[in-house]
Amino acid sequence: MLVLVRHADAVATSAWTGLEADRPLSTLGDRQSVQLVAALADVELSVLFSSPTLRCRQTLQALSVARRLPIVDHPLLAADAPVGDLLAAFDRADDAALWCTHREVLEQLAGVATEHGAHRYLPTAKTAKGGAWIVHAGRDPRYIGPTPPG
Repeated sequence: MLVLVRHADAVATSAWTGLEADRPLSTLGDRQSVQLVAALADVELSVLFSSPTLRCRQTLQALSVARRLPIVDHPLLAADAPVGDLLAAFDRADDAALWCTHREVLEQLAGVATEHGAHRYLPTAKTAKGGAWIVHAGRDPRYIGPTPPG
């Protein structure tokens, strides 16, 4: 089992003058990240992997504190990382791993799932900011929408 999370709502790119990797969550995103704790309360987690961006790490911060799990930066979760390498990392990771990433990565994963008929293993639908997918081998992925919605 693995959990895929799209980072929560972030400050608009047009309103941010710093480095893209340092763009933080918005006020809405802060609330979504706190609600992720309740949304995943019944899901066993052993490790929290994050894209090496501030908004992904902030998305997982409340969950990290609640579960007493460290946030581990993973370069393959970056928006420009090769999705094939990420799929291989999924295979090597512990069960019950959570992976927080970006829209671009989730769309690439959906493309792979559609192309290879792996819709029972990877999500193929869009993921809202702060949304999560619970993925079990052999079962359809379960989507958990963000609260509050963006």
